[in-house]
This record gives sequence, C-alpha cells and structure tokens, in this order.
Amino acid sequence: MKIAVEVARAWHKGGGPDRPEVPLGVVATLALAGLTAHRKADVADWVRGRSPADFLRLARWVWRAVLAQRPDVLRMAAPIVGWLHGEGEQLAGRIKSTADAALAAGQLDLTGGDRRFDADLLGPVLGALRSPAATKVDAQMYTPGDVALALTSVMLGDVKQGQVFVDDTVGTGGLFRAAAQVVRDRGLDPTALTWYGADVDELAVAAAAVNSVLWQLGTNVVLYVGDPLAEPDWSEAAAQQKVQFQREVHALRGVLAALDLENTPR
Repeated sequence: MKIAVEVARAWHKGGGPDRPEVPLGVVATLALAGLTAHRKADVADWVRGRSPADFLRLARWVWRAVLAQRPDVLRMAAPIVGWLHGEGEQLAGRIKSTADAALAAGQLDLTGGDRRFDADLLGPVLGALRSPAATKVDAQMYTPGDVALALTSVMLGDVKQGQVFVDDTVGTGGLFRAAAQVVRDRGLDPTALTWYGADVDELAVAAAAVNSVLWQLGTNVVLYVGDPLAEPDWSEAAAQQKVQFQREVHALRGVLAALDLENTPR
C-alpha cells in the first residue's frame, strides 16, 4: 500500500493528464527488470543514477525481452507500455520521478525476490492512481491477500494437475495469486494448471498479464478483455484469440528469419 501511495503521489505531482496506464507500466517494468538482475540493488542503483532517457532505454530493453520470450504477455500488456516510444521531456521526467519514488518506497524488496509470490502490487497501484485523492487505495479491483487465500482454498477443493481455474472478474489477478499459493502449498506446480481470466478493464487485465509472469503461472494463461456477463463464451473466444496470435507470431518470426535482417547490407 505504501508503494502504491508513493507512486500515485509522485505521478500526480508531475502535473499533466492522469494517464494511469503510464505509472502502472513503470511499476510493471521495474518488477520485470528486478527478475533479471542478480541483485535487486543493482537495478535500483542504476536507475537512480541515470537520466529519464536512460530509464526509457532500460524499459525498452525489458519489454523487448518480454516480446522475445512471452509475446502473449506483451499482447495483453500493450495498454500499459504505449509510453515506451517517449513523448517529450516532460513526460519522460514524470516517468523517471515515478520510478524513483517506487524504488525509494521499496518496490524491489517486494517484487525483486520471493516476496512477490505473497502480494499483488499492481492492484493497489492501479487503485491508488484512480483515487481522486491520489493518496489512498481504491479497492475497485484489489482483493486483500488473506481474503483471496481463504476464497481459493475453498474453491479449489481437491486440486489436480491439468485443472482449469477460471476468474471472470479477474482484475489484476489477486485470486490467481492466492490460488497459485494454495497449489504450491499442496505440493503441485501452478504451471500444470490452466488459468482463465476476464475483466472489462483493459488496464487491470494488462496488470494480470504481468503478474502471471511475476507469480510464475506458466504459459497456460488465457486472458480476455470484455464483459463475461454479456459474453458467456468468452473463455473459448479468448483461447481462440491466443492460438491465432501465436500462429501469427510464429509466421512473422519465420519471415524475419528468412529476411536475415542482421546481415542486410548498409
């Protein structure tokens, strides 16, 4: 909660449009960067000592890695990475100040190690960014961890490998996190399950996509932006969309390999 409040305060202090997708993407970027570093302190020290332009370069590198390894995650996270191309010095300054605030509040202590399995940071961040006061957490999508754990312990029952877990109000994935914790406590691997989640809020779903990486849910994660009440067959539609996207990515990679862009004469 402290990190969420400090991120919201730093972002709104910079002035300009609210654009919650930008600071949410900044926090997501730091979380993913923390997974790749040998020591989380290295990331924090590097970011603090660099310019806004340098931080944008780091962010692009992080998301290029996501594109290479998990294009399906980038597909769903697209709404929170539109700022990567840069839109002027003022926005870049706000982005860097927000990143500095998240680090100063201890984000990497939470998302840079095993503690990330015990918390959903992106849920409170999104709630705080949407709060009119920008100093408290709006619980629109955030389910407290203890509540989520109690719910999923009952819902899962006798969980087995290959089981499907469905949340049609997935938000930022709080119930996914709790379910994965229950699965691990019972000696199973969350990657052996299939995770379906839908929500009308594209930013929440984007956060859930990033969280699925942080919580190591595996590649069998199917997310959907839409109204499950109005679209009862959403899970089938979401699965088809993911399969079609994977086919397109595979075809595009084949074309790029054939073009051999790295050896193009200059």
